[in-house]
Amino acid sequence: MTNLHFRLPEIYSILTIIVTIKLLFIKVFYIIFVRNLVRWDMKKEEKTLRLTAEQRTEMVKKAIMCEQPERVPVICKQEPSFAVEYAGYDLKTALWNPDLIVEATDKMYTDIYCDAGGNMPRFPLLYKVGRSRAFVPRELDDLVQHPEVEGLLYEEYDEYIADPFKCIVNTIIPRLYPKLAEKGPAGGLNFLRVMIADNQLKSRYLSGCAAVEKKHGIINIRRGAIEAPFDFLADLLRGFTGISKDVRRDPGRVQAAVEATLPLMYKLAKIVNPTPGIIPSIFIPLHMPSYMRTKDFEKLYWPTFKKLVDDLIADGYTLQIFFEKNWTRYYDYLQELPTGVIAYFEEDDLGVAKEKLGKKLCLMGNFPITMLRLNSKQECIDKAKEILDKAAPGGGYMFCMDKSILSLADAKPENLIAVCEFVHEYGVYK
Repeated sequence: MTNLHFRLPEIYSILTIIVTIKLLFIKVFYIIFVRNLVRWDMKKEEKTLRLTAEQRTEMVKKAIMCEQPERVPVICKQEPSFAVEYAGYDLKTALWNPDLIVEATDKMYTDIYCDAGGNMPRFPLLYKVGRSRAFVPRELDDLVQHPEVEGLLYEEYDEYIADPFKCIVNTIIPRLYPKLAEKGPAGGLNFLRVMIADNQLKSRYLSGCAAVEKKHGIINIRRGAIEAPFDFLADLLRGFTGISKDVRRDPGRVQAAVEATLPLMYKLAKIVNPTPGIIPSIFIPLHMPSYMRTKDFEKLYWPTFKKLVDDLIADGYTLQIFFEKNWTRYYDYLQELPTGVIAYFEEDDLGVAKEKLGKKLCLMGNFPITMLRLNSKQECIDKAKEILDKAAPGGGYMFCMDKSILSLADAKPENLIAVCEFVHEYGVYK
């Protein structure tokens, strides 16, 4: 016991030294770990924020013109309705208050990576006041839907062919927007009031979004939308059922009506996007070809659509064309389109599209939003890699979903965030 008693101070000293060394080691390890963590966070943040609007503009322009940019541009296909839900706002309230949509867009751009976007919500005011039958806000949240309508009767074809604009003003608008066509001064006043209010809403939204885009360095690659002449006739005038019957029973009148529509669509393009350039592009969603026989497409759809595209490209425009469903059987036609078209595919295999069309057309789309809703994060990333490996080599490609994301029910935000960040980091041209 005596020996142990004399050795206790020595033992305490040794233990103190050991504890001190351990604490020092822990402190040094902690400092190194924290510094590396901070550096990692800073590098991650730099990866996300390092691209300026000028760099993104250059990237997108090169991709559109089928050249190879610095990296694959990531295009936002989340609609304002998704942004509103993502930010936790009430959609019905926001659709009457564009400032809320702008705030929601700011949050979305803060959390979800993209290089470019561009959209315009359908505000319900115009359609409610005009008692619209063509575009109807749903009761739940005022999100505007497009039901099957017949604005032009079969027996009115000749009237339309003779003077489309006059027929639209005198016959079709009163049928589809009855409140705006009331007799006497009431109809004119209703029309004037609703157009002024609608323009004010859109101006507030556009100016707010421009500020948000500037803040995040995100560029707008879309301004305005038109339709292919045949789709305009089908969607807003005759309806899907009516046009399907007309193609078989009276193709001559359908052809004449489509040809009469062509100048209207050309003029409308100049109105919605008065300044030609590579960006922003004019959006043209294509609807009917997936439901048509090839011989009917060749005769009734393709000639006026091709001329519309050629004329607008020749004027200096870029066109973002949404090829709904699968267009594989029409690739021989699409090879005739000029460079300056952003070919936005829904269902097509982009590997095949790249081989057939990639020398002239900029490709994008094809990532299924159903995966964002149903699959795991890693499965979504693997799918994005598969698409990039097929479509990105050589340039002329921009990444986006196969269709617009309308609500949180369409996509898990964590999957969307993971996919967009992966594409940004992986899609670098060596």
